[in-house]
This record gives sequence, structure tokens and C-alpha cells, in this order.
Amino acid sequence: MDQDYSAQLVYPFSGAISPYADAVDQATLAWAETFGLLTDTMRAKSRRLRYGLLAARAYPRANREMLQIAADWIAWLFFMDDQCDESGIGRDLPQMTALHERFLAVLNGALPTTQDWALTRALADIRRRLATRASNDWLRRFIEHVHLYFTANRWETINRQRGVTPNVATYCAARLFSGAVYACFDLIELADGIELPFYARRHAAVQQLERSANNIICWCNDVLSYPKEMRHGDVHNLVLVIQHEYQCSLPEAIDRALVMHAQEVLSFVTMRAQTPYFNADVNAALDRYFDGLQFWICANRDWSLTSIRYAARTPHRERDGGGALMKGLAQ
Repeated sequence: MDQDYSAQLVYPFSGAISPYADAVDQATLAWAETFGLLTDTMRAKSRRLRYGLLAARAYPRANREMLQIAADWIAWLFFMDDQCDESGIGRDLPQMTALHERFLAVLNGALPTTQDWALTRALADIRRRLATRASNDWLRRFIEHVHLYFTANRWETINRQRGVTPNVATYCAARLFSGAVYACFDLIELADGIELPFYARRHAAVQQLERSANNIICWCNDVLSYPKEMRHGDVHNLVLVIQHEYQCSLPEAIDRALVMHAQEVLSFVTMRAQTPYFNADVNAALDRYFDGLQFWICANRDWSLTSIRYAARTPHRERDGGGALMKGLAQ
């Protein structure tokens, strides 16, 4: 990392880690091997970055089986990023669109065929395991969030092809979806054994808190990962769109991004303290869900800092930049 901003990425709450962290991380590698997802390079990278550890920090209260599903899902996102990059699909909009449509079809219940990519068969396995634990309403919401994630990926690809740098407001609106964060938030309910009723899930205050947590995660990642985007010539980073829109220096853009991040943390804490009352059971479930948002915020920062430090020790640093999950993955 070019400069350590960890002292300015602070939260007034703490994270946690599952006691199953090591076992889940090893099992995720074995799962990936079973589906043929790992090249030699990706195998070495996965062992260094430990995607299962990110899941263990993000869902520390999940039981062993649910944590394994979450870890495999997170790893799948990283493997998709790497394989799309290595195959060139990440730069070919028609191929990317077709692949996304096939992924969504599998998430909606289509069975994979022998003609499908290994990633598609692995995703079908994740979907099968989720379907045994989730309601139909939950699955529909999760699939919609994955759909929006794919849409944001394609938006970034179009911008790169056209040489477009979005303004800050447009970037922040799209950034809510370009990192798959909402789909990962959906797993909190399964991990914590709660089911929020629709009127609580769709309440404006709850959605605002989710949006704030999403911003904190993504903007933290952008502050940590901007050197990687600069090296790749990719403008999709909060620091870089600030610099472009305000025509300011890079240090000033970083400072502005850090201020935005700090203000969002304050907003999140304030909103959580003002959670509306529904009834005792619903609010108990909401408290667990909001704890889950906080676990994700801390997990992203802590795992990203660790992965960046690992990356700094490798000759292919830009390929191992921290927090790739929270970036648009089809690059």
C-alpha cells in the first residue's frame, strides 16, 4: 500500500471472527478444486488472501454449514473476477452479458449442462445449498441484488470502452451495486437465523442504514485500493472521480474521500440509535441484522488491510490488491 490510511478508517464498534475460520477457509479451497476453479496462479493467490477468513469475519455468528456457503459465495465472486480477466470476457461486453444471463438463469433454478463453464456449475451448487435454507422471497431478493451487481459491472465496462469518467454523484449511485455488497448483506439473515418481515425490511430507516453501511464499505475499499485503479488506468474509484470532478490534487481527493467516509460512519451510528420500534421480536431481529452490518464493515476493512499487506510482498501486487470483492469484479 502506498500510504497507510488505516488510522483514519476507524469505527466506534468492533468486529468478530468465527471459530470455524480456518476450517472453512480450507474447505473453500477444496470446494473450488472440486469444481476446477483454480489455476496454479489462482490457487496460490487464494491461499494467501484466504477468502474464507473474510467470510468468517463477516458472518461470525453463522453455524458451520451456513458459513461454508457464505465463504464459497465470496470466493466464487473472486474466482469469477480472475477468470473473466484472464479469459478476456471482462473486456468483451456481449460475452459478459451472455455469461451474466446464464448465471442468473442458474440462480433462478436452471440446471447446468456439460457445456457450461465451471463457474456456472459452481454457482448452481451454491444456489442449491441456499435454496434449502432460504424462503422464495429471500431468493428473489438475493437474485435481484446479483442482477444489479452484474448491471453495474457492465456499466463500468461501457465507461472504460468509451473513456468516460462519471461524476461523483453518478459514481456513488452505481457504487452501491458494483461490489455485490447488498447480495452479501442478504446472507446476514441466513447466517444469524433471522427473517425480517417485509415491512421492516422495506422500511425507509432500515434501507437507509443498509445504504450507509454499503457506502462505508465501498468508500473504505476505494481509499485503500486507489493505487491499483491508477495503475490499471481505471477511473472507477471514489478518490479518482473526486480528483477528476473537482480538478484537485490526489492528496486533496483522498482527504475528501476520507471525510465522506467519516461522515457516513457518523450517520450510520446515529441512524442505528434511532431505529423505529415495530415489536419486541422484530426489533430483536433488527438488532442482530444491524450487528451483521457492523461485522461486515469491520470485516471489509480488516481483511482488506491484511490482503494488501500480503499483496505488497508479491511481485504481482496489482493482481492481488485488497478488497477486490467490493470493487466491480468484471474488469
